[in-house]
Amino acid sequence: MRLMAVMMVILVGVFIHDASAGQDATTFYVQLVRGTEKNEPPVPGCKQVGPRLAGTFCPVLKWKCYWELNRQQVAVVHGRKTRVRLGSGREAEIDLGNPQERRVTAFQDGKLVDRTISPAGEAMTIIGGNRDRKSMWFIVVRRDKPQD
Repeated sequence: MRLMAVMMVILVGVFIHDASAGQDATTFYVQLVRGTEKNEPPVPGCKQVGPRLAGTFCPVLKWKCYWELNRQQVAVVHGRKTRVRLGSGREAEIDLGNPQERRVTAFQDGKLVDRTISPAGEAMTIIGGNRDRKSMWFIVVRRDKPQD
């Protein structure tokens, strides 16, 4: 009987910890984007990125059009990291292990492509890699919800 009471206390403690950890999560929007020269979608079902993201890319990158291939909304618990699968072998890992920074890592086919560390906050993180001579892919991690 005493063992049963101890087990119940432990289970309640774990449940309360998990519930409070969920409240300490930050929501991110993770987008897989392809930059191309073509005005037509590179794959069926994708759409052009919103005006804020296009305005970020266009002045500094050479591509004419930017297409959102995938978008995921993810809640990352502070002190932990979360990996998001975006398709085409691409993944992003958001690490909030250090409360002062946000570490974002891009993977392609399970291999590390790029990693960036920035101060914690609202800033957008953009990392990516070459696809071919006619296009490039990016992973965008942001706090604000993308516009459709």
